Amino acid sequence: MKIVALNRRDFLRSSALVTGGLLLGFESPVAAKVQSTSSQLGPFLQMTNEGKIRLGVPVVEMGQGVYTSLAMCVVEELGLGLEDVEHIETIHHPSFKNPVFSSFTNGSFSIQATGGSCSMKGWAHEFQRIGATAREMLVNTASKQWNLPPNQLRIEKSTIYHPVSGAQIEFGQLATKASTLSPPLKISIKSPEQFNILGNPTKRWDTSVKINGKATYGADIKLPEMLYGTVRHVPILGSKIIRVDDSKAKQVPGFLAAIPLANQIIVVADSTWSAFESSKLMEISTEGGFKELDDSWIQNKLEKDSEQDGVIAGEQLGDFQVAFEKTQKKFESEYSASIQAHACMEPLTATAHVTAEKCEFWGPIQVQDVPVLVGMQVTGLPPEKIKVHTTYLGGGFGRKVEADYIIPPVVASKAMGRPVQITWRREADTQGGFYRPPGLIKFKVGLDENNLPNSFHAKVITPSATLHFAEVLGYFPPWIQEDGYDWTMLEGMLQQPSLNPDGSTNNQYKIPNVKINYIPSEIPITWGFWRGIGAGPNVFAIESLIDEIATIGKRDSLELRKMLMSHNSRAVNVLDTVREFGNWGNPSEGNFQGLSYSDYLNSIQAQIAEISVSPRGKIKVHKVTCVIDCGSMQNPHIVLQQLRGAIIFGLTSTLMGEINVKDGQIVQSNFDDYKMIRLKETPEINIHLIESKEKSGGIGEAGTPLIGPAVANAVFAATGKRVRRLPIRKEDLA
Repeated sequence: MKIVALNRRDFLRSSALVTGGLLLGFESPVAAKVQSTSSQLGPFLQMTNEGKIRLGVPVVEMGQGVYTSLAMCVVEELGLGLEDVEHIETIHHPSFKNPVFSSFTNGSFSIQATGGSCSMKGWAHEFQRIGATAREMLVNTASKQWNLPPNQLRIEKSTIYHPVSGAQIEFGQLATKASTLSPPLKISIKSPEQFNILGNPTKRWDTSVKINGKATYGADIKLPEMLYGTVRHVPILGSKIIRVDDSKAKQVPGFLAAIPLANQIIVVADSTWSAFESSKLMEISTEGGFKELDDSWIQNKLEKDSEQDGVIAGEQLGDFQVAFEKTQKKFESEYSASIQAHACMEPLTATAHVTAEKCEFWGPIQVQDVPVLVGMQVTGLPPEKIKVHTTYLGGGFGRKVEADYIIPPVVASKAMGRPVQITWRREADTQGGFYRPPGLIKFKVGLDENNLPNSFHAKVITPSATLHFAEVLGYFPPWIQEDGYDWTMLEGMLQQPSLNPDGSTNNQYKIPNVKINYIPSEIPITWGFWRGIGAGPNVFAIESLIDEIATIGKRDSLELRKMLMSHNSRAVNVLDTVREFGNWGNPSEGNFQGLSYSDYLNSIQAQIAEISVSPRGKIKVHKVTCVIDCGSMQNPHIVLQQLRGAIIFGLTSTLMGEINVKDGQIVQSNFDDYKMIRLKETPEINIHLIESKEKSGGIGEAGTPLIGPAVANAVFAATGKRVRRLPIRKEDLA
């Protein structure tokens, strides 16, 4: 990518921009192909005549702090502070795709999306470059104005000055003149030793706008003559609508229309309340569906599918079969994890306005290309006539990459001829959404004379979380086409890729003979991405298995992990640090400890959970200790926030979160029966960050998978009963 100066007409393309000042944008190799037809401005930096910064970024803010971190990259190079940034917004542009996704797939999967814990991996350097470019242009402008060499000028805060003559001028006074220069072909970017802001704990830029109510979320969108609506799904999974009786709904004041759409009805009214009330009174007759589907059916299907060989997945080491047959000590083990919902605090909501000439979307959108694809399919308009406005997301966790909440507003707006905002009731999302697939993992392990694993085989049986995406994209994701399996469901397993552009694999325990098989299980439920995707079940299984091996060999489980990771000095350091920081082996009286380790997303991490178990089998998590080496950090404060949130999120799926199916229907409907960790149940969480100069790893999802096995291993220490499925049930401890 290169950085370009944008001309005056570009100011008309975004409401974020103000007249005058310096405006810079990114230009990718494909920009020339799309720039002429697109009416939308790509990622940009504007410096106003008052010296304030306005940013257009290619990723979304959903609580992970990416607005703050990218802004830090810019102001670091300019010598400014976050207080000098007055506006940040997410921009959709057809030439700006997720660079990590593109690199990881050799360019075959290009999509503008926020996910995979890779926003900073992909964009930090580019935003440093654009900040450095702006700095050089401002300095060059002052240099010409004063007729002085640029290398004699200095920057302090928002001022350029000449130490010898005492001449000084503020950035804002130079901004418009700087815009007449061409961006320099060569720029110098600060090295970490020169950082004043990056790498230091910094409070989030968006805190104030969220406190004072200025932050715009999906439900905050208000348009002239806008209508409101909601959706009502068929009760039986897979069933089809044959008749709709809306006679009772018509009695609700404000009800306007009921529009059938696949497995749901869109209810449109003059207010959200009227739409909600009307939807409850809809009488929907259906046929077909999977009435026999329930928890037992799903478990039996996974077990039946486990009899297949499936496909070989990832990098195989040695010859498992030969080594396993030769070993004298061998055992088999299995673990499973249940279906999970995302349960975002912000209800699903999106707004669309369709006219004959254009289609516009507003909402908490995790993948900016999805509304464009939906708009093209529903309206027939070309992509340049479709505009996407992204609001803040009240949580995403993978739920808001889907198209199901994007389609209803555009269908309704097209039918009604007015803007329509669709908001889902909590029940609709819980019972008609997308879910993390259940997983069954079966192991065969051979141990040598020292009770160390010398042969390892895993069968991972689970539906694909990615295949449904093909319906929106119009093609199978390349990793399924090329590899023959969905590697996202293998994340966290030995020798598997994890969005590492260099092709490296994660969880490289030193075992000479490793074989992994993946069996895609076809279960007729809509599966989707969920924080960590396959890493949740897989890390739980692997780390519980390592604990089993330690028990068989009568070894301390931390020492066993050190032995298996002796080739990785960073991993050994993390394990040694968590031993000290978490007081491993010395829990409080009546408490018990469990350990887990992973290098998922190239963030090397260990967690210790300290728990107690009551005589009735109630588990209380008292304390969680986390030590992580995630490479270089733009903002340690945000790393801490993300890890705390991820651990709490993971505790829900460990102790209580679960989606059940009965008679073809999702059982849970709201927070009264889909339980989540509450404040009073949240343990003390202590996190130690190891400073590192290595490449940055992922953070947003990294902390979630480890808490499950840490708690499960602590339960074994407390009760002697091995936890083999998540969430943990009281009957498993009986």
